[in-house]
Amino acid sequence: MTPAILARAAALLLLTGAAIGAQAAWPENDLVLTDASACAKPRLAAPPRLKESHARYNIRRRYIDLDGSGTCVLMEFWVERLSGSDSPGMRTLGHRFLRAAGKKWAAFETDLQLFPYLLRSPGGGQAYLVVAPDYDMDSMSAGGVQPEVYARGGWQTGEPGWVDRYVLLPAAQERGHILRALAGQLAQRTAPEQQTHGERKRIRALLFAAAEADKTGAAAPLP
Repeated sequence: MTPAILARAAALLLLTGAAIGAQAAWPENDLVLTDASACAKPRLAAPPRLKESHARYNIRRRYIDLDGSGTCVLMEFWVERLSGSDSPGMRTLGHRFLRAAGKKWAAFETDLQLFPYLLRSPGGGQAYLVVAPDYDMDSMSAGGVQPEVYARGGWQTGEPGWVDRYVLLPAAQERGHILRALAGQLAQRTAPEQQTHGERKRIRALLFAAAEADKTGAAAPLP
């Protein structure tokens, strides 16, 4: 293993230990759904938007406070028809993640499958990023996204030419509680008669995943 790879592995172990300690100290109280886009946009011209086409459509763009620094990163998701095929089995979700690096936008990677919801413990303590299915985006491809809970980790940067990565750590404790908290706040945010079919399915998916987490006591494996 090269020194750069060893350094990345050591940094990841430190991030993992810090996240586990933070989760163990987290009290069992309600979480607050917070606006993940409440952050400062970098003073750079926005990158050109991707062009919609038959092969790539439903492109969505959001600025997200991914790392808790208060500075936004740019996240885009879209539906991709592989090889332009109309077959439902040939649709997948594409993404592009960008962050400010000096005077330009630089690509980075992270494990998020869709735009995250941000939940905080009262008083601004521990924060969690929660992924949930977006059935309103595309029921065929996005419906395969499973609810997941992450704690913030940190940036991994490598040698010039490497793509930086933001490490998110799967929540090892209270996963079911966090998923239920998000389901409850989403249900309260919109009156039942005004919820779309996709919103109702999203809430049910979160509650089902919470129940499964309670039954198995399983958390997502650490990287």
